[in-house]
Amino acid sequence: MTNKRRSFSNLRCNAANIGTPLTSYQKGSFFTGYWPLATVNYSFCFFLLVSLCLSCAVPEGEVAPPGAPPVTGKGQIEILPSNREREPLPIVGIRYVKTLGTAGQGAGEFQMPLGLAIDESDRIYIADAGNNRVQVIDAAGNYITEFGGRGWQTGEFDHPSDIALSFQRSYRHLYVVDTRNNRVQYCNFIDQIFYPLSQSIEGTLLDQPEGIGIGRNGEVYIVDTGNHRWIEFNVAGVSVVARGSFGSGTEQLWNPTDLGVDTHGSVYVVDTGNHLIKKYDFSGNPISAWGSEGDRLGQLREPKCIALDDWNYLYVTDSGNRRIQVFAPDGKSITEFTTSTLLEPIGIAVSKSGRVFVSDAEANDIKVFQVFRQK
Repeated sequence: MTNKRRSFSNLRCNAANIGTPLTSYQKGSFFTGYWPLATVNYSFCFFLLVSLCLSCAVPEGEVAPPGAPPVTGKGQIEILPSNREREPLPIVGIRYVKTLGTAGQGAGEFQMPLGLAIDESDRIYIADAGNNRVQVIDAAGNYITEFGGRGWQTGEFDHPSDIALSFQRSYRHLYVVDTRNNRVQYCNFIDQIFYPLSQSIEGTLLDQPEGIGIGRNGEVYIVDTGNHRWIEFNVAGVSVVARGSFGSGTEQLWNPTDLGVDTHGSVYVVDTGNHLIKKYDFSGNPISAWGSEGDRLGQLREPKCIALDDWNYLYVTDSGNRRIQVFAPDGKSITEFTTSTLLEPIGIAVSKSGRVFVSDAEANDIKVFQVFRQK
């Protein structure tokens, strides 16, 4: 088809420069032998070639729409949409699998693990707050490397609370919320040199920031907990949106601790003090909120962190109730899960294979769960 279309295009361009029929014998572009062209003009050739090209196409009945059954005895071309476009497969269960790490200061040991992130190779990045470092382990819990140490210089941390990975720019970037130094630091994985993100937004310094998220185009979102607001930075590191103030109103927050951004650009903020999840559109306008203080399904008690899976389901660590709750993007309760050894769930991350990693700040380890979906 490619060669035919290319030849057809060339013939059409040549025909445009010829106003009268050919009267000599010439060798055809697609045919063998010689053709008398005294009585055949290019309009006829044009029609013939179009018919020939169309006859090579796959018949319309053999092209299956998404979800259609195969055509018996025929080859099938199926156009598969991405996970973002398909209806999500229902969750039928979430089961505890294992625990990673123990309490301590050594490799693969933790003191108050908080925020989590997962890279494309299923390596897990842990904000090891009590040890003032970021540790990296594999999915089996084996130690790989670490960043930081206690201090206030660049590349040093004081109680890092959350981390995020960005794959949108030329290099992969690691962001660390350096809470007690009132800043966010970032580095790329080439030179591994840390730099501070802007520490003053709209004339107000960051105050004990705790959460961070990455947008669909590489934007960076920070939860400025002490100032009861969240801030969006564009890919150049310039703040473009700041939303929130202290209170319980629609556009107010009370000690927010984390946020997540879905594939449509909607922002979900964990409003810890109000025991709510608040949803904003891509421009920062409030859309909805759900939750209330309690222990029933859909209620929350001091929620801490949020993670989104590939289907835009929201996983929230319901810390005060020692469980994780799952919500649809519209706030509908899907399910909840926990295990008897889960004491203080804080950080959460979901892998593409459906593994859910939860940091347990009191037990000083990482609990691992598996999501099962209806086939």
